[in-house]
Amino acid sequence: MTQPPDPQAAFAAAERAYLEGRLAEARAALAPLMRVSHPAVHHLCAVVEHGLGDHVAARRQFEAAARLAPGDPDICSNFGRFLAQIGEDAAALDAYERALRLAPDFGDAAFNRALLLRRLGRLDEAGDAFRALTKTSPRDPRYWNGLAATERESGDLSAAAAAYDQALAAAPADKLASVGRARVALEREEDDALERYRAARRQAPGDPELALDEAEARLGRGDRSALDDLTALVRSLPNWTHGQIALARMRWEQGERNDFADHVEALLAREPARAPLWRDYIQLLADCGEPARAAEAARRARGALADDPPLRLVEAVHAGKAGQLKRAERLFATLRPDTPGRHLNEAVHRIRRGELDRAVRLVEAALAEDGGDFAAWGVAETLYRKIGDERGAWLSAQPGLIGISQLALEPAAFRALDTLLLTLHRDTVEAVGQSVSGGTQTRWRLFDRAEPELAGLRGAIEQALAEHVAGLPARDHRHPLLRHRDRKMTIGPSWSVRFLGAGHHVPHYHPKGVISSACYFRVPPSGGAGQAGWLEIGRPPADFLMELEPIQTIEPRPGRLVLFPSYLFHGTRPFFAGERMSVAFDVGASGDA
Repeated sequence: MTQPPDPQAAFAAAERAYLEGRLAEARAALAPLMRVSHPAVHHLCAVVEHGLGDHVAARRQFEAAARLAPGDPDICSNFGRFLAQIGEDAAALDAYERALRLAPDFGDAAFNRALLLRRLGRLDEAGDAFRALTKTSPRDPRYWNGLAATERESGDLSAAAAAYDQALAAAPADKLASVGRARVALEREEDDALERYRAARRQAPGDPELALDEAEARLGRGDRSALDDLTALVRSLPNWTHGQIALARMRWEQGERNDFADHVEALLAREPARAPLWRDYIQLLADCGEPARAAEAARRARGALADDPPLRLVEAVHAGKAGQLKRAERLFATLRPDTPGRHLNEAVHRIRRGELDRAVRLVEAALAEDGGDFAAWGVAETLYRKIGDERGAWLSAQPGLIGISQLALEPAAFRALDTLLLTLHRDTVEAVGQSVSGGTQTRWRLFDRAEPELAGLRGAIEQALAEHVAGLPARDHRHPLLRHRDRKMTIGPSWSVRFLGAGHHVPHYHPKGVISSACYFRVPPSGGAGQAGWLEIGRPPADFLMELEPIQTIEPRPGRLVLFPSYLFHGTRPFFAGERMSVAFDVGASGDA
């Protein structure tokens, strides 16, 4: 007679197979034990089924294990990891917190909870959780790496650098810390960024993204041979979509304006089914200020791929921007009303055709879908002002929405900043995807750099910002800016722009903040005809084909700071002699109102 299997031996065999990655064998070893209603069996079965991709079976087994052993923190924690991976974030957080109530020192549960909080964008909570872990286990690089990544996403690159340094002190060969620290050094433009990339590439020699970042660092120091090295790497990796597009962007920024994307065109000719490459290439052409080429690329992509509504919308958007209104009209007529993104983009199309009533209905539909869409609010403001709707004044003419002040900087500090900014612009380029036309713009976040002059400027700006926010109109939950009036305001992206000759900003808005800015250091000669070089707030982009005067024009003066709602279109009038150099930044809002 065949003897029944020894449950303990069968469980040990299943556990060994699981730990060695032999999941199918682990499942087979567990099968005879399923008649045994034991939490350890259900738990192991759950993680095995999860590894094999059977989420339904895994959930059933986790729930059985949790019912049988509600006080087991390991089951709670692993159930939380499973729930997080299938997108049930609230339930995952609840599972982690149950595990920590049962075992307050359970490091894995606390770590996974912190990772989930970071993924959910709850960065303050994630940072607190990682900091607590670094205090209890200061030699564990995972915790320092988690804290560093959170600080970087929060915009505090100085704190991120310090956390990565702690991870490397604990584990000098840690790949994640080495790579993360190199990227922070690049974004802060630290003197040793190239050395850090060489060290990171020794840790991860086959990582093409590191080679790409290193090429960025070398180009930032004037080493054009980096472009040749990157070209050779990209040619050897034809499936590396990000690298193909990054190389094209860098070639454009280095002055190859006619054939900057010939390698992308050659790839698409050979492999026309490359949907991600088409998508990114179309966006690159648009960012390079070539809407007609972007529209044509979208048409070709529709032929190479399924003729789906998103591609028709993309073609319509770029055709309209290029002035091809009949083509855009035909494309919009083929789209379903519920096509994502249609309402706002068709509203702009209707503005171009002079159909303002239809444009208003469409932009209001876009705001009904997403009341926080600053692009929609910017279009709505221009429309309301054009047709004389009182909501235009509500959005742009309330006293205090636009602020003008003089920065509290000593003359010596101002001169030092001017010298520093001029130095930074020597190795910068006209960047793809920015509003700059005929000038240069610093890359990365200006205020993340380590120079003390910039820390002094930031301090003066924060003082002026606090005074501006205190003078805003009362909180209004309907208003795109004033709904944030009582929240914490923090400086986010920051940069400097320098123009010579006829350079200028084309009208644009800022989607990454609630308040935007202009702070002047060098200005063109005063008294120029037509307010040459002045800031215009409220003039729509030229491709809107809408005649509308700006809300306000502001003369640039050294040390002058202008703050305004980020959804308002703004640009500068060209000037014809001299130089204009400024610093700008966006302000984000966080916390409860």
